[in-house]
Amino acid sequence: MDRAAAAVTWPVIVAWAGFMLVVKFRLAHYGLATDDLYNYGNGLYNTNFWDKWLFVARYEIGRDLPSLVFDHWQPTTLVLWPLVRVFGAHSLLVVQALAPAWACLFLLTIGRHFGLGAFDRLFTVTICLFSPYMMLAVMDSIEGFHATSLLLVFGAPLAWAAVTGRWKLALVLLLFFLNVRENAALYVLGAAVGYWAVRSPYFDGGRRALAALAIAGLIFWIGIKGAPMLAGVTNFHFSKVGNALGTSEVLKFNLSAVDKDWAAFGLWLWPALAAPGALAAVIPESVVLLIADKRIVNWYGMSLVFAGSLAAVFGVAWIRRRMPSASLGHALTAVFGLHMLGLVATSPLNVWGKSEVLIERYGFHVPKQSLAAARTNIDTRCRTSVFFQAMKGFGDLPYLQFPHPTQAEISRFIVASRRADLNLEHNRLQREFVESASSELMLRYQDSYLAVYERPTRACAREAGTNPGRD
Repeated sequence: MDRAAAAVTWPVIVAWAGFMLVVKFRLAHYGLATDDLYNYGNGLYNTNFWDKWLFVARYEIGRDLPSLVFDHWQPTTLVLWPLVRVFGAHSLLVVQALAPAWACLFLLTIGRHFGLGAFDRLFTVTICLFSPYMMLAVMDSIEGFHATSLLLVFGAPLAWAAVTGRWKLALVLLLFFLNVRENAALYVLGAAVGYWAVRSPYFDGGRRALAALAIAGLIFWIGIKGAPMLAGVTNFHFSKVGNALGTSEVLKFNLSAVDKDWAAFGLWLWPALAAPGALAAVIPESVVLLIADKRIVNWYGMSLVFAGSLAAVFGVAWIRRRMPSASLGHALTAVFGLHMLGLVATSPLNVWGKSEVLIERYGFHVPKQSLAAARTNIDTRCRTSVFFQAMKGFGDLPYLQFPHPTQAEISRFIVASRRADLNLEHNRLQREFVESASSELMLRYQDSYLAVYERPTRACAREAGTNPGRD
């Protein structure tokens, strides 16, 4: 059994990664790798490491922020700068698709370190990769990319370094991990609490747990308060915590309104219950997301599923050591096999089906020729509002605006869809704005896919902190 499992483990990982790449680039072909993909892609395009760091013009307008690091604390995202500059924004799709496969390399190594056989290692990899919440989070609806995928890129080797006692490397990786996003500190908090309560495997002494928690607390404070205060802004999402607490269904004990997928998430990771110290790492993040009424199928699912799968490694090792007889061990192997079969048979079909629904409802392939022609009819130095499915042709613009009507209103150029049946709300609102402002707009170009308008009365661009003016 172990020999067969060892032979198929790598092909399974490669096949999974290939499948997710196909799903994501197929969505991108139909213009459905957008929104957050171009928040990050545009911010990285605009970064000059001098006066612009993850600068996104739409947040300068809508949220009065000079950088994405004040929307969420995420300076680690800058490691992707050379990738975007060389290969373009769609290279971020590869990062998100391959991050779980990369993380599973360390899951395998940790499993081997704790004495798991090849079959059990295959099991832990399968429940990680083929969890419906991992696959849906990696697909990421029409968002395309979210920087929380870097929690896997740095979190997986961090876990490996911690459990194998490579403490200097762990410290370096911890700093990258904590600067991916504020919620990274919640995983450190959970791991530290798990150590003190049940002796989780991430630390070999209370002083290291305390040191990691202190570093996490310091970076968390810098991200939500210190750095924004020095920049004269506020951390956008953390400033909404009071509203989230006030409206939370969980705090009102209306649990019927809570996303039911949270229960299924725990069910698929049942072996992790045998390692409560390690499983504690997911509790703070889960509690915060539940209070905020978030759904696990969003990008948060990637790090939660991986951390839960890592706890399952320790849980499986604990269970195997306590098997009273060989026959019970064989029965457990059969249960693991059925568990894997259920996931592998259903999750890819589920994800493919949901991607088909997205394409049917919102998909619109805009040819490169049309995008290139549209670019020749705008001044790329000016604010330009672009409908979602055409973003792939304009992601490098220094003042890119999305199709929201408030962003279209301050833009010199507007690239609008010619298809009235596209169901994305902001596309519709952008078209309605074009119709309402038709007397001020000059048609520069149109074909069967898109139309380019110029609003000569609108200034080309403006500095942050001023009202959009007119020439």
